[in-house]
Amino acid sequence: MPDSVWMQILSVIGEEIARMWWFFLLAIVLVGVIKGYRLDLRIRDSVNRAGSWGIVLAVAVGMVSPLCACGILPVVISLAMMGTPMAPLMALLATSPVMGPDALLLTYQGLGPEWAALKVVGAGFVGLSTGLVTQILINRGFLAGDLVRLQPVYREDGTLASAYEIGSANGVAVRTMSIVPRKNRLRFIFDRTLDAGLFVGKYMLLAIVLEAIIVTLVPISWITVLVGQKSLTSVLAAAVIGLPLPTNQIPIIPILAGLLQRGIDSGAALTLLMAGPVSSIPAMIALWGMFHKRVVLSFLAISLSASILLGWGYQLFF
Repeated sequence: MPDSVWMQILSVIGEEIARMWWFFLLAIVLVGVIKGYRLDLRIRDSVNRAGSWGIVLAVAVGMVSPLCACGILPVVISLAMMGTPMAPLMALLATSPVMGPDALLLTYQGLGPEWAALKVVGAGFVGLSTGLVTQILINRGFLAGDLVRLQPVYREDGTLASAYEIGSANGVAVRTMSIVPRKNRLRFIFDRTLDAGLFVGKYMLLAIVLEAIIVTLVPISWITVLVGQKSLTSVLAAAVIGLPLPTNQIPIIPILAGLLQRGIDSGAALTLLMAGPVSSIPAMIALWGMFHKRVVLSFLAISLSASILLGWGYQLFF
């Protein structure tokens, strides 16, 4: 490539880093505080006791939990082994990959306040839709019965093993990290902030590079043909494009910013913002090992349909 193209790519990368860095720091500190005070775990543990409100509470957990599609899997394994009903589990699986306090802050800075608001509304809609439709399918017998493939694993003292151990015993890859307790809560929060920074930072940087490439090299005509026009098919195309993307809720932000600069339709962009994180391939592979196939297929069909309806609704009313 000519030197001018390289300079333009580097210029876009530099501008994005300069614009996003302090929001990035604020986001990872927020993750550290949530982990330090175990706020997400406290809410998570109440899902089982929520009864008929389990779906709503599961969506609330997904909203405050800074976990992507893969990161939520240990939580889902733990809840599945505790006998949590399928509908709240599916609601949690649909909400958490799309929404999180760190992702919300970065969306506000990277895409603007309107998109941050759309993210909150969209995540709630996708989560509630997935949980409620799952409950309907259960009531009609399609998802009735025991649909969890995982077998529980117990330690020598009779206690239930960790999600990582259960997943490993059942052939399901679960991301884990060794967390050493700290006597000082501030030190613990610092360590969790550093963990979040290293994990999120590498994906964020890669996504910014992809954004720069899109802005610099991808012709507007390509975007226009695929998802650049206000039409029903552009939203469907966005859902199909989002299906194989290995992106969680953080890296999708710069990528979408680049696509918006190149003229992607806003309805299609909203669908991509939802469908990309919720349908990540690594998470789907793990879910295939955790649940029977009709659960995974139902989850994909419902969550992607909800994402598509959001995109069409945005096109219709805005």
